[in-house]
Amino acid sequence: MIRKSMTGLLVVVFIAATLLFTASCQKKVEVAPGPTEAELQAQREKEAAEKRAAEERARAEEARRAEQERLRREREEAARMARQAMEAMESEKIYFDYDSSELKPESQDILTKKAAWLKANGEYKIKIEGNCDERGSTEYNLALGGRRAEAAAKFLSALGISSDRITTVSYGEEKPAVTGSNESAWAKNRRDEFVLIK
Repeated sequence: MIRKSMTGLLVVVFIAATLLFTASCQKKVEVAPGPTEAELQAQREKEAAEKRAAEERARAEEARRAEQERLRREREEAARMARQAMEAMESEKIYFDYDSSELKPESQDILTKKAAWLKANGEYKIKIEGNCDERGSTEYNLALGGRRAEAAAKFLSALGISSDRITTVSYGEEKPAVTGSNESAWAKNRRDEFVLIK
């Protein structure tokens, strides 16, 4: 029994000594204090400011893209309108009476519009092509086509278009607009056509 008590006492002393030894070997770990409330508030404000700045940058970028898109659409619309105006300039012909190079009032109106367009678009020149119907000799029709082209050229010059921007050519009866040997076909072939040159 004494032996058992001694063994028990030894175990208790051993455990106590072990506990004392491990307690003395432990280093004291100091826990660093956390950020203060003021530091946390400053961090929150910084993050909020960064977020606002990022949102402002995104809005500015979106506005820049929208402006670029608006300008692109405006350029495309301007180019489309310019193409239409050019097509109208070239497609609108003037017509003459039989054996005449005198400009009709409606032809003068068309030429006045063409002169306004040419003034607004100084980079273009214009070629006037005189044409005739099939009646008359080749030589006569070439001369008549030339007079028709010159009549339009003189009218444009009188409206302020420099003569160095205007050229004329006569095709006589060589380039009919329509085929046929009747007044309807002949009336469409007695014409001046216009070609823009850049």
